[in-house]
Amino acid sequence: MDIRRRFLFLSFRGNAPLFRGIMTHARDRQVFDAGSVGGGWRIMTVRAMFHICMELWGIFICLICAGGIFIATPRKTKRTRIKILMQIACMLLLGADALSWYFHADAGETAYYMIRISNFSVFCINYIFMSFFATYVWLTVSKNQHRKPAALHTVYALSVIGILLLIITQFTGLFYYFDDHNLYHRGNFYLLSQAIAVLGIALCLFMLISYRKNLERITFFSMMSFFVLPVLATIYQALAYGFSLQCLAIAISTQIMFVMDTVEMNMRFYSQQAAYEKARYEAEHDGMTGLLNKKAGWKHMRKYFDRMDSHDEAMLMFVDIDDFKIINDTYGHTVGDFWIREVASQLRHIYRQDDIICRYGGDEFIVLIRNTASEQVLETTLGMFFQQLTRASEQRGQDVHCSVGVCRVAAIRISGNRDTSRNTDGENGEDTRGGVDFGQCVKQADLALYETKRFNKGTFNVYNYDRS
Repeated sequence: MDIRRRFLFLSFRGNAPLFRGIMTHARDRQVFDAGSVGGGWRIMTVRAMFHICMELWGIFICLICAGGIFIATPRKTKRTRIKILMQIACMLLLGADALSWYFHADAGETAYYMIRISNFSVFCINYIFMSFFATYVWLTVSKNQHRKPAALHTVYALSVIGILLLIITQFTGLFYYFDDHNLYHRGNFYLLSQAIAVLGIALCLFMLISYRKNLERITFFSMMSFFVLPVLATIYQALAYGFSLQCLAIAISTQIMFVMDTVEMNMRFYSQQAAYEKARYEAEHDGMTGLLNKKAGWKHMRKYFDRMDSHDEAMLMFVDIDDFKIINDTYGHTVGDFWIREVASQLRHIYRQDDIICRYGGDEFIVLIRNTASEQVLETTLGMFFQQLTRASEQRGQDVHCSVGVCRVAAIRISGNRDTSRNTDGENGEDTRGGVDFGQCVKQADLALYETKRFNKGTFNVYNYDRS
């Protein structure tokens, strides 16, 4: 047996599936004229067109995702940079594989070099991507731990070994080789190239499972999804030949993982936002009634008074449940709590959202009615409040009523000569100072309440604030 026949025999024995794939490829229908290359015409098959179209779409999607990651994350962390590098690696991987299909079975001089460069790039980028993915897994699960696990270093070592063997392949045909017609064939150690990739993915999976407790459920499952398609595609590609699914599987899984990662980040952001809003609400509101607490209520009221000018008006009311200690002693603290909530509910129902209502403490409430000092409005609203409270008291068979003290701040207009030392309106010299002391207003409302409770419980009394 001469050397040539011996070579063909060994090649066929070690690569029977490959030759079956080549025979199938030869039977593919040729449907697309790709143009003139090297003086001849290259006919592209349906299979080649499928791969090129899918991979070009994949490049476009990866480009959009990479841009989205870059724009959406102003603060570029290591994890963000790795995500962008993985997208770039996917684009290069798909581009190299598309070139290999474009120049497939072309005997021209340009195709001779391009087919070798593109196939080398596909294998090389696969190993580099494996390192990127391992780094991404570690940055996701480590929670700022500085000591890297042995599994991560092993993946790096496997990537270096794979690239070194790939370089040797260019001279020995270890993983693959090309025949005289520029057709790609698997070498006798092709499965070793796939075994290196599978082992690297398995180590990444080991890291992910080992640090499972550091991850949210959606993050864990999104990263787990990455292992499904590439592993299945690698197994299929190792056993069969004809469709290059591994590159597409890596790109698709990467996008799925990053989409799920983005969803998880958004959910975490909204969860933190909700927690912040809840904490803020609890810090400003009374737990029993849902009204503003004293600190928050006074802050909003003081802010309103500080902005008042002579054209503004308001009414500040103290509301107190009469004989509340007797109610607690007679009916129990549970009933006392009910009436605190009932009074708060009635006040909230009667007055506008623009008005400020807060629980001052115990059985006492403060209400600021803004932008009105009308006695008719005061009588109407307090009349409704007393009626509803009386109705609720009769329904429960309990004698409960409230006393109210009001400080009324009416609007005034002071005309006079223009005084530059005072805050005035430049057109007519009117003094637009607020001239309202919030503390003094509170004292007057409290005095009005004291007078009501002393002489006529269950009604209200009004003090007019003097703004002169």
